[in-house]
Amino acid sequence: MQKNIFILLSFVIFSQISKANIEAIGAVRTATGGTGRGAVETVDGIYMNPAFIRDFKAQNFSYNYARDAWALSMTDSGEDSFFPAGIQMISQKSDLVDTQKIGLTLATPRWKNFVLGGTASLVEYTDKTGAVLDEKFRQGVLDLGATLALGPNFGIGLVANKISSSTVKFNEGLQLQKTMGLGLSYMMDNFARFRADVESAPEFKTDRLVYMVGIENYINDWIIFRVGFQNNKVLAKDFFTAGLGFAGPQFTLHYAYIADATDQTDQKHLFDLGIPF
Repeated sequence: MQKNIFILLSFVIFSQISKANIEAIGAVRTATGGTGRGAVETVDGIYMNPAFIRDFKAQNFSYNYARDAWALSMTDSGEDSFFPAGIQMISQKSDLVDTQKIGLTLATPRWKNFVLGGTASLVEYTDKTGAVLDEKFRQGVLDLGATLALGPNFGIGLVANKISSSTVKFNEGLQLQKTMGLGLSYMMDNFARFRADVESAPEFKTDRLVYMVGIENYINDWIIFRVGFQNNKVLAKDFFTAGLGFAGPQFTLHYAYIADATDQTDQKHLFDLGIPF
């Protein structure tokens, strides 16, 4: 009874705050407002914080799908892995540019509850706006992340995206952006997980921040209900998100829905599939 009341209240509160479309890979992080820099999640955590792969239990495969975007990853981790490793591929399309990314992720051994990770990627941009039709540009990119376990139920993560990159003669506004994010995660009695993140504007600027909050309700051992909200001052928009997840013993399946508060026709659906092996 308490769980049902909590789920209902969560949905009512967040639905009154409101709405919109987040460009993202990963249904779990998207369903919780874009959070996840401090919350370990096997199916899409590798895209949020490279240090997470240290906490993955074993070998994992994940496939993430959204409109005009898809991603897949494979990780080899666990207690027997001295340096956990993973590969990831991401493809995103828009009216202005198509972006293809392939990356190698590594994480360090744990030191006093602290883990450092990094992803080195090769990114290919296909320009749809230039004089040369579908001209391609390639760039090397390095992302860094760290996690710190402050307790058995409380974690924190810090991520710096595009901390280093090679020079490319391509419109900077269409490239992957330099951002820094901080995330918190708190698990309450294996019943609910609270997630909260903040991210900088491009070029690590703090004059316009992106605030994100999300809640995961564990209805039972397999079913998870999610809601989230994002106040995005970079885009000057608000976002409402919701989703459901199935975490079975052989595979996981997750769904996320996003709606724009100012444009009800701007909606998005995301799906994640995760398979341990």
